Amino acid sequence: MDKETATPSHKRFQGYYLDYLIRFDSIGSYAAAYGLTYETAQHRIKLGEQIHNETAAREHLKDAMAATGLAFDF
Repeated sequence: MDKETATPSHKRFQGYYLDYLIRFDSIGSYAAAYGLTYETAQHRIKLGEQIHNETAAREHLKDAMAATGLAFDF
């Protein structure tokens, strides 16, 4: 994420999503491990996934533009 969007909240939700991907096999097991309702866990994971995907797309664009010489910094 760039400086304008890399808020602590964004980083936290991306961390929730990555934790879910690495350590859990279901939303239910994630919710149980953290004492969350299923709905809260689902919201946390979906928001984290969205932030993660936007971050990955932005980084890919920056890499592609740098590789072509079109840009060197966003």
